[in-house]
Amino acid sequence: MRRRTQGVLGGRSDRVVRRVLDAALGELARSGYAGLRMDEVASVAAVNKTTIYRRWPSRAALVTALVDRMRTPLRESPLPDTGRLESDLLEAFARRFTVGREVAGRAWARLLDERFNPEVEAIIGAAVETRRGEWRAMVTRAIDRGELPPGTDAQLVLDLVRAIVDARGAARRMDRTWLTLAVRTVLAGARAGTLRRGRQPRPRRRG
Repeated sequence: MRRRTQGVLGGRSDRVVRRVLDAALGELARSGYAGLRMDEVASVAAVNKTTIYRRWPSRAALVTALVDRMRTPLRESPLPDTGRLESDLLEAFARRFTVGREVAGRAWARLLDERFNPEVEAIIGAAVETRRGEWRAMVTRAIDRGELPPGTDAQLVLDLVRAIVDARGAARRMDRTWLTLAVRTVLAGARAGTLRRGRQPRPRRRG
């Protein structure tokens, strides 16, 4: 009697799942959540649409499974903890920039753009907040080590570096030298105490 391979790694069922999720990833990166079409996913995966609906009865169910797969590398590759904030940020943002140019990174960016959609928020909200907490922990550790002043706004530090990196990356001119400059510039401001929580810059008087 032939043994069924369904549910066994490498069996037909697993191959179908991989094909469908690969197709859904590409469709999500191209069209976003609202534009994702199950018939297009089925066509690219070379399966019947009923095969998809049998396992994932809705678009939300399919994208939830896809998000879980995209998060696996993040779970297996934690953010750096070198003992020095500058090197942590350099490595983390370099990795983020590389991933952002891949299909999975583009798909994730489309989901982030659609967080206003309650379905999308329900799918990725917890994952986003968990990851943000991990990023903030990098800066919090540096504050605890005395690298940055007490009261430094960890999220603001990250937001400023991210804004510079994203602006440069959009023009496809990001490199290690520019990334290092961005990180060091923001950290210099933080060390000077300008990025403390609740601190508002005073407007300069003219005349």
